Amino acid sequence: MARWLTMMLAVTASAAFAEDEAQRRAREELEKQLNQMVGSAPSRVRVEFQSVDDPNFKVEEFEVSVDGKPIKPPSLEAIAGWLQDGPMPIGSTDVAPGQHKVTAKVTLHNTASALATEEGDHRWKLAGDVSFEVSRGLEVKVVVTTSRDPKQADVGKRLRISFPSQPLMISKLEDGTMPEPIKPNLAPAVVDAGTRVLVTAVDPAKKTEDPTQAAADEKKRKAEEALAAKQAAADEKKRKAEAALAAKQAAADEKKRKAEEALAAKKAAAEEKKRKAEEAIAAKQAAAEEKKRQAEEAVAAKAAAAAEEARRKADAVIAKQDDSQAKPGDALAAIDAGEAPPVAAVETADAGAVVA
Repeated sequence: MARWLTMMLAVTASAAFAEDEAQRRAREELEKQLNQMVGSAPSRVRVEFQSVDDPNFKVEEFEVSVDGKPIKPPSLEAIAGWLQDGPMPIGSTDVAPGQHKVTAKVTLHNTASALATEEGDHRWKLAGDVSFEVSRGLEVKVVVTTSRDPKQADVGKRLRISFPSQPLMISKLEDGTMPEPIKPNLAPAVVDAGTRVLVTAVDPAKKTEDPTQAAADEKKRKAEEALAAKQAAADEKKRKAEAALAAKQAAADEKKRKAEEALAAKKAAAEEKKRKAEEAIAAKQAAAEEKKRQAEEAVAAKAAAAAEEARRKADAVIAKQDDSQAKPGDALAAIDAGEAPPVAAVETADAGAVVA
């Protein structure tokens, strides 16, 4: 009974997106029946989050809102530490029956080294929204999903955001005879960022499922799972190879850095040795110049002393001859001793002038 009602609610919700006049009347009739059965049961929107399945990807920003009203998500640490299988519950809110929209913004950072992979240290800012119809007594679960497309050449477009949705029944019906259940074929509500979802009902009158088709679908599903497992193993092998290459490159860079440091230290030691040698030569040159200066000063001092002694002796001779005429013998003796000759005044008979 609950399953039948869920399918009816799904058909009703999906038909509201694209319908002609006949479909509209059918939808309104279904809604009328649902309202009679569920009475005043609430309607709800539940939001969950599914991140990229790679431990190197870290969620740095997460915002989600229903009809513009933010839903407070768990902390980024809690999102990063989610280890259970399946998406992480974010929150839910009761809404009135009708059209609603979920908007989300997610920032993902690949914390791997840029040397190991081209996606290393790259950030993706993803945003999008999805609109849908919610009927009374129905809960619509929207999973904000981030996925990675390794075949995309542009690294900036390699991540995408989608909003797969699923209608669920909230209210409990009283026991009673129910009509034959309607089995709709619903298209999955998966969209790229910014694209509105359209959910349509296909062949609602179909009551049985072809077992041959079911077996083929199961076989296809297993083949896809095997292919996905093989791809995951190949990706893991590639990641390990890239990590090994990055480690090898890092070791080579470290070896090169140490060699450069050793060369720089050797060059610095040689320059220090050269500087000390130049300082020693400069000091030796300064000492030689100082010794030469002192010798020149000693010679100059000796010459000055000899000149002073000669002047003193000359002054002594002149003092002895003060107020007297100089005798020729004395003058000659003074000249022989290196003294200056005395000056004598001689009278002339003619003009009485004094001749030196």
